[in-house]
Amino acid sequence: MSSSNPAKPQRDLALTFAGGGNRCFYQIGFWEPFADRLAPRLAAVAGVSAGACMLAIWIAGRLRESQIFFRARRGGVQRNLDWTALLRREPVAPHEGVYRDTVLFACEDGGFEKIRACPFPIYVLAAAFPERLSPRLGTLVGYGAYLLEKRLKPSMIHPSLGRRLGFRPLVRDARTCESPEELVDLILASSATPPFTPLGRLRGQPLIDGGLVDNVPAFVAEQLPEVRRNIVVMTRPYPREVLGAKGQRFYVAPAYMPPASVWDYRRDAPVDQALALGRAEAEALAEDVWTFVGEPPQT
Repeated sequence: MSSSNPAKPQRDLALTFAGGGNRCFYQIGFWEPFADRLAPRLAAVAGVSAGACMLAIWIAGRLRESQIFFRARRGGVQRNLDWTALLRREPVAPHEGVYRDTVLFACEDGGFEKIRACPFPIYVLAAAFPERLSPRLGTLVGYGAYLLEKRLKPSMIHPSLGRRLGFRPLVRDARTCESPEELVDLILASSATPPFTPLGRLRGQPLIDGGLVDNVPAFVAEQLPEVRRNIVVMTRPYPREVLGAKGQRFYVAPAYMPPASVWDYRRDAPVDQALALGRAEAEALAEDVWTFVGEPPQT
């Protein structure tokens, strides 16, 4: 007997979110117009740093609430770094507390349970230090190399110097976290950027921002054989020639730099503009995206 139920769509897509702090609101703005139709086709998502945070909040179904909470939580922040806090034995930056509280808030009201029950992996990339370097020295070496490589090769999407120095990828599926606090630790480890946020630690292992391995970690989800196409959403402008469909990847980047800087947590930081920019560019690129995934445009 034939079934009248429509066949489930094949899960053959990946979604990759790069890092970029506040600029990652651009990614959510871009993805939302496609999410309802394409989410059933996702075989995996992968993110690093704040990109991983955005994916977790989207999957938790708590984007609007978390956006409001994030704005309110930053209400008393007037400076991103306050070195006089050292005299008071307090953190010089407010970022860890704001970041941690926002992710924990996203996990409330069933958000964490939705992440745990997600039908596809939610990969988060962090970086393990080279064995020959202490975490303190490794932090200095790693970020120095990262900034140097970006300056010398501004159009390069995937950095390589960090791996050559011995930084190693640590990838974990967020669904395996046993508590909201463990999920926060994973995301903060992926985002660890001293002095804004401290070094991460999972099961006793010191970790740092996964961007030192690859700030656009398209390779992570593509390790699954089911993945045939990968929508890769970045957070800073790149030359037009490196964007669009490139083999099994479709690279997206903002046309101009989103106005909020990466670690601007001041109460008046213009983070909402990044969201609006993503939405505008989703409309501009819609036909290209639907062609890439092999589906007709929305009517």
